[in-house]
Amino acid sequence: MIILEKPYVSAPLVAYLEEKQIPVLRNDMAEVLTKQGHRLNLLSDNQFVEHYQQSGKLYAVSENALVWLYAQLPESELVKKVKILKDKAAFRRICQQIYPDFYYKEVEMKSLHNINPDELPLPLVLKPSVGFLSVGVYIVRSKEEWQAALDDIDKNFAKQCAVFPETVVRSENFVLEQFIEGEEYAVDAYYDADGKPNIINIFHHIFKNESDVSDRLYCMSKQIFETNYPAFNQFCIDLNGVLGLKNFPMHVEFRVDKHSGRAIPIEVNPLRFAGMCLNDLTRHTCGLLPVKAFFEGSHPDYATMWKGIEEDVFSFVVLDKPYETTRPLDFEAIKKHFHGVLETRDIQNSAMSIWGFLFTKTDPAHHEELQEILHSTLEEFIA
Repeated sequence: MIILEKPYVSAPLVAYLEEKQIPVLRNDMAEVLTKQGHRLNLLSDNQFVEHYQQSGKLYAVSENALVWLYAQLPESELVKKVKILKDKAAFRRICQQIYPDFYYKEVEMKSLHNINPDELPLPLVLKPSVGFLSVGVYIVRSKEEWQAALDDIDKNFAKQCAVFPETVVRSENFVLEQFIEGEEYAVDAYYDADGKPNIINIFHHIFKNESDVSDRLYCMSKQIFETNYPAFNQFCIDLNGVLGLKNFPMHVEFRVDKHSGRAIPIEVNPLRFAGMCLNDLTRHTCGLLPVKAFFEGSHPDYATMWKGIEEDVFSFVVLDKPYETTRPLDFEAIKKHFHGVLETRDIQNSAMSIWGFLFTKTDPAHHEELQEILHSTLEEFIA
């Protein structure tokens, strides 16, 4: 069963839902797709709830779907566990059983100005208790950066929150937590009917510098996957020792501490894989649609999934707008920048501050392409 929601549903996912006639909640997004000619197996609210209670397997494309879920299944075990994972403070309390020495502190937003930055264990991360992507997330290394973060929250955070429902981004409470110096990774995984974790993919989220919190570039490769799989899989096992999740998809963000080598989770996003269509990148490596793996109880063949592509890097590039503009991006020009373009997606949605997405395959001789696009403002590709 699946809940489709704004702002975006990928074409390969829709094709799979049509082919397999997976039950889809009848909502505004599903109706839009139906009007476009897609043959979806739509269920009303009551039918969807009844079907879920029988099947127990649910996927949500966007966290906007949590609004419906909280309203329709408020007392369910599913909602109770989703709320624990969505609330970063509650999640940190859970993680203290796994990482007892990790620093975090819960603070009401209205009390942030009362904190003396001299008393904080800098560097740290300041972020909303309930959040999505990089909305309201700040890396603070000094008193000056602390004040800059508070100023930005005062000026812009309410406007950013207004784009999302309160189940996705909420403004009352913030979390201060230890900043982990090291590389960031994103993992799509699900627990099967027995509670065993199955990792579908591992992405290296690459930043321009230590202050960058953007979503421009994600990469996956044999080296990335095999180096990090043991630690990430162990966390999934440890987490389920606390929560007891079954038939549950999730997207986990980690940092690997550059000093200790320990993998520490930043957050767990419940009931979905990587946002927008990042998880579609797996189609270009091992031919697997992650949602299909969840619904059909499979996962990549870890022993053979990189056969023939051992040295290649597969990337997902977010073509985000550097400022508000109605000017289009020249996709043909940007495709010429890369030697291995696999797919482009032109997202013609004025509500999203991006032009689209790019999927690429990069051999060792052309790795500089990735650094160039990471640091580009994309100005040179604007039509």
